[in-house]
Order: sequence, then structure tokens, then C-alpha cells
Amino acid sequence: MVYIIAALMASLSFLLNRLFLRYIGPVTVISLGPVAEEAAKTLLAYYLGAELIAVHVIFGAIEAVYDWYQEGGGLAAPALSLAGHSLFGVATAGILAMTGTVWLGLAAGIVLHLVYNVAVVRLLAERAGKNSRKRDNP
Repeated sequence: MVYIIAALMASLSFLLNRLFLRYIGPVTVISLGPVAEEAAKTLLAYYLGAELIAVHVIFGAIEAVYDWYQEGGGLAAPALSLAGHSLFGVATAGILAMTGTVWLGLAAGIVLHLVYNVAVVRLLAERAGKNSRKRDNP
């Protein structure tokens, strides 16, 4: 069941993220996208009784394969996807275990995912800025 939930939520997240990007724009990467992904993974897994961390890790692995394909075989993005989603799952499950409420666990996963995405976007923007300065000022 874990694999089915992860695959379904990866598919749903892919479709939602494409819609968000088309109709809202790139800001969804640091706003609505992480909220939708975490809610989909966590709530379905929780209410169907699946292992939360396993769903997050498998979701991350599916996203990693997609990133690997998009990057043309690069390993940085896939590794970050797997590590990030695993971390979000551990945080979600940990807060759930400590508090007994899925909603606080979900909130923790969402906040962590948002912070993570903002950090990655800033890192990529900084790197792109440095590359353009090198290119423009040899």
C-alpha cells in the first residue's frame, strides 16, 4: 500500500505543480506547491494507515528519478529530492509521535519543505548570478 500511495501522490503532485506553475507562476515553488505535496502525502498515508516515513521516502525516490531524467543524468537534484522528502517525512512522523496529532506533524512537514525550497531557490539564484558575472566579465 505504501508504494501505491507514494506513486499516486507523486502523480497528483506532479499534476498540481504543473497547474500551479501555469496559472500562478514560479512563486508556487515556495508557496502552494510544498503545501499541496505535504498534505497529499501525509493525509492519505495517515488516514489509510500507511507508514508515513516510507511514503515520503518513496515519494522522494520517484521525484529523484524524474529530476535525474530532467537533469540529463545529473545526481545533485535527485539526491536533494530523496534527502529532502525523507527529512520531511521524519519531521512529520516525529511531530505526530510527540503530539499525537497529524495536523501538527503536517504543519512541521510543510514549514520544513517551504524553508528547504526557499533555501534551494536562493542557492540556485546565487549560483546563476555568479555564473552570469563570470560569463559577462571574463
